[in-house]
Parts: sequence; structure tokens; C-alpha cells
Amino acid sequence: MNHFAWYLAALALILGSAAAIARDGQGPVYIEPSAAVLKPVDHAFGNSIDFHVDATDVAHKIFTVRQRIPVVAGKMTTLLYPRWEQASHGPSLTVTDLAGLFIKANGKPVGWRRDRIDPHAFHVDVPASVRTIEVRFQMVAGGDLLTPDIVTVPWQRLVLYPAGWYARNIPIAATLVLPAGLTAFTSLEAKRSEGATLHFAKTNLETLLDSPVLAGRHAARLALTAGREGAVSLDLVAARPSDLVVPAVRIAELRQLITQIRAVFGPVPFHRYDILARLSDDGSSGGTEHRASSEVGLASSHFREWPSQFLFRDLIAHEIVHAWNGLYRTPADLWAPTPNVPVASSMLWVYEGQAEFWGRVLATRAGQFTPSELRDRLAIEAAEIAARPGRAWRPLADDVNYPAFMLRQPVPWRDWQRRRDYYSEGVMLWLAIDAELRERSGGRHGIDAFARRFFAGATPDAPTRTYKFDDICRTLNDVVPHDWSRFLGGWINAHDELDTTIGLRRHGWRLAFTSMPTAAFRASEDEAGVTDLSYSIGLTVAGSGVVRSVGWDGPAFRAGMRPGVRIVTVGTAQFGRDALLAAVRGAAIRPLVLTIEQDGQRSDRTIHYAGTLRYPRLERVSDRADTLATLLAPR
Repeated sequence: MNHFAWYLAALALILGSAAAIARDGQGPVYIEPSAAVLKPVDHAFGNSIDFHVDATDVAHKIFTVRQRIPVVAGKMTTLLYPRWEQASHGPSLTVTDLAGLFIKANGKPVGWRRDRIDPHAFHVDVPASVRTIEVRFQMVAGGDLLTPDIVTVPWQRLVLYPAGWYARNIPIAATLVLPAGLTAFTSLEAKRSEGATLHFAKTNLETLLDSPVLAGRHAARLALTAGREGAVSLDLVAARPSDLVVPAVRIAELRQLITQIRAVFGPVPFHRYDILARLSDDGSSGGTEHRASSEVGLASSHFREWPSQFLFRDLIAHEIVHAWNGLYRTPADLWAPTPNVPVASSMLWVYEGQAEFWGRVLATRAGQFTPSELRDRLAIEAAEIAARPGRAWRPLADDVNYPAFMLRQPVPWRDWQRRRDYYSEGVMLWLAIDAELRERSGGRHGIDAFARRFFAGATPDAPTRTYKFDDICRTLNDVVPHDWSRFLGGWINAHDELDTTIGLRRHGWRLAFTSMPTAAFRASEDEAGVTDLSYSIGLTVAGSGVVRSVGWDGPAFRAGMRPGVRIVTVGTAQFGRDALLAAVRGAAIRPLVLTIEQDGQRSDRTIHYAGTLRYPRLERVSDRADTLATLLAPR
């Protein structure tokens, strides 16, 4: 056999083998599951759901729920437990919390079965002649939702509702039983109360899910506005009566904050707004937005020890802004008719990023930050975002997908993996947008003009208005003509070529680094419980010596450091903050050697770094006007 014939024979053998391997019909065939859960439709539901929640079992931290749900006799009804939360923008709820589900009709048990594909769906075969089913279950609360002195009622974790309707079409009348002696706050309208039992006026499921209840034994309501329509109040619950005392200067700032918010956004999208503030010895825990209320977790000392609350002074502002930016106007791909319909998050740089921007600006206009303090806060964010190596592979347009697959997942390499940068980077982006508006209009227009147009038309009963990318561009173009699609697209899709500090520079300030931290930087270290050397050797470390974060491809990274290792010694000295800072200061003249403990073994790591301590701050650009001061001035 010649070489060519041998080649053909070998090729035939290979192709034959491949055909045998890839042959059709030799294994299972995928059968796509058929949809068993009705899709939501915008039509009337008819009768109302009676909804009763007992929140008195604080010993076991268990809510008990009873519902009477109208059904169609003789037909299958599917009950849904919510999966998606508005504020988390992702599938953050779990039916794991639901237990003890029993269903009856006319006093007799009715069977149910969980959907094969969707564990949040329960199918009920309704007997003939039955028009109402009685549902009972428990929600295992855990955490601090149920305590003897403070109760938080998250309706979205306590309800089952029928599939096939928009949430706004389902009437519901809620009753809540609280432990005796608690004062309740909520944006819901109370019809009557009987001791510790609250009967709320009939509303729809969409409104109920957006109207949590906060109740406390030590509670106070502070009015922030005069009048009834559009009134705003600060509703406080705390572990001690003394924590409810808010200094007059803080109340004055909050009242000024409401004035400044209305000056930007105009008419309010709520009849009344409740700032539901829970004061805790565990420190500040963030906020959750709703259209007529917000939930904010604040340190017990929040209002008394104002300097130490630097990172949370604008939290209330951020959440109130969401009444307009997020609830009255929301991205089209983030709006859903029920909490069991998936959403997308392509516009979180507007929803969260612009709210974060306005939180900073409005808190400063109200006096909660001085302009100098706000600049120091911006320096921290500017440095953090500018130093994101992860942008090389993951632009902001992908970071906004965080809720879909990273929600509450650990991220050990934060600056490389990227996680929720749309908050801080959103601040930088909207600063750049404001600078662009001012330059192209000769200083006549800024971001306020955009907000007045984009959020116009709000009324307490106005339905949510959705928007898309083109609507943002169109409104900006109405303020100042420009190719805004190219401007915005160039930012959110950019990689390493993007200069995220451009807005600051055009406002007359540049990011710089010095060897002394600002008060704001020290406050951020204290809040995180770390020594932050991100901009020198590239790590943060807790007081125990445990490394919290390591900058991707920075000096510590190249020395073999990773999050979770413990620094035992710095040179010949026992680990301590002072010893580490001194070693970094002297790194240019003596090697920086760390002994670390990793995986049960100790070893030395030499960090090659020839600089000194570096901390971010802003400094003036001498040849540009300070338009940042103009942006931050009260309206």
C-alpha cells in the first residue's frame, strides 16, 4: 500500500469512528418541561384576599400566616411564593423559609403539590363548588426580624398569591398581630386597631409588597415637613429610649434635605413618606427603597456621634431619591408585573448609580456634608474605581448583571471580579454627565435640568413609568444637544481606555495621593475595621492580622499574598498597625518582609515596593473653574 492509499484508509477509519461516536439516536433525547404555571395577565382578579399575619412568636422567631384566597370552583389554582425583590434586583427570596403549608376548603383538607420545575409554585386542585380556600403556613424568620422589642414585617416573605394576574390587580386586606406594647410604622393606611392587632385598609398586592411595617417598643415619629399631603416623617425604633433623641441640628438638616430633594425632582410620587429607621448597636446596615417609605438600618449612635457616621450620612437621601428614581420611574427591563417574573438590570448605572450620585449631592446641599467632606468622599470613590483592573475584561455594562449571578456570593478578588461597581462608578459617570452639560451649555444647564425633565409628572397615584437607554439620551439631548448615545455607550462599554476621573477634572479637581489620610479615609478604615494600604502595597488587613483583600496584580499579590492569610510578624516585630505602617514608609530603604500563616504553615513574603504610604484626596486644577462647588450649592 502506497502512502496515499494508507492515508485514505486511515482517514476513513477516523471518520467512521467519529460518525459512530456522534451517531444520532443512541442516547436519551431531551424533553423540555412544559410550562405548568400561568403567566401573569393584566386583568381583574375580582374578589379580595384576606391576609392575616401573626408576629407574636418572638421566642421561636416564627411568623404564622393565614389566608383566605378566592378560587374558581373545580379548577386548578397555582399559588406563588415571591422569588424576586425590587430592591435586590435579583432572585433573593427563597421558599426555604416557608414551612407547615396546609390548605383547607369548607373545613376539609385539600391536597397540593409543588411544581416540578419551579419550587416557588404550589398547585392546588380545587374541589367542585369550592370558591374560597383557606391557607396556613409559617415563615421561619431567623435573624432580627422578630425580637421582643423590634419587629420588621416583610410582606414579600409572608404571602402566597394566585398565578395568572398582575400583582396590581389582586385586592388584598391585611391584618397584623404584633407583640403587645409595640408602636407600628408603615406607609399603609390603617383602617382600625384593636389592641396589638392592626387592620389595614384594602389595597392591592403590588402596594402591599412595597409597604413594610417596622414596629418597636421604644419608638418615635419626627415630622420633617408640614401639612398632610406629601408629608415626610422620620420613624425611629431603637433598643433604648435614649437612642430616640435626635439633636436639633440633625433634624434641621433632614428638613433641609427634603427641601433640596423637592427642588430637584419636583412634585412627589407619594401621599405620605415614612423613613423607617431601625437604630442598632450592630452599626449601620444599609437601606431598602420603596415608593412611599424606606427601610434604613443605622447605628444607635448615628445622630449623636455624627463625625463617625461619615459613610452613612447620605443613606437616607439615597433611599428617598429612589421614590422618583427607581419606583416612579424604573428601567423597562427591571419592571415586572409580579415578584415571580425574572428581570434584567442593564440600567442599574441609572437606577442605583444616579441615586448614589444624588445622595452625595443632596446631602451636601442640605448640610449633612461640608463641601470639603464631600470632596474627600469623592476622592475615595474616584481612587477605588480608577484602580479597577477588572475593567480590562468586564466593563460597567457587564457589572450591572451582578444581581443575576453574584447576588450575596463571596467575591475574594473584588477589584478583578468586580461587584456592584455601578454604585461608585455611577457617581463618577453622573459627575461627568453634569460636567458635559455645563460645558456644552456655557454653564447654563447641569444635571438638575435633566432631573426636572426626566422625573416630571410624578403624582401620588401616578403609575410607574418605565424607560430605556434611548429615553435617557433623548432627555439629555433636550437639555443640551449632543451625541449622548455615543457619550454614555462609550463609558459603560469601555475597558482600560476609560478615564473614570474625567468628570472630576472637568469640574476643576483632580485625584491625587499623599502620605497622610484624610478624615474621610480614616472613617472608611474604621467602618471596615481594617488598615487600608490599597494604594501602596495593595492590601487591607484587619487588626487581628487577617488580610481582608489583596489588589489584583499589585505588590502584595506578586509576593504571593491572598485574602484570608494572617500576618504574624512585620520584619522582626509582632504584627500591628503601627509596625505595618512604619514598614511601608521605609520600604524604599529596607525590604518589607512579612511572616504569614497560611493553610496551617508559616512562611515569609517579601513585598517589593519602593514607594511610601499613599492615600487619595482631591486637589484643585488651577486652570479650570470650580464647578463642583456650583453643583453642591443649595438650591
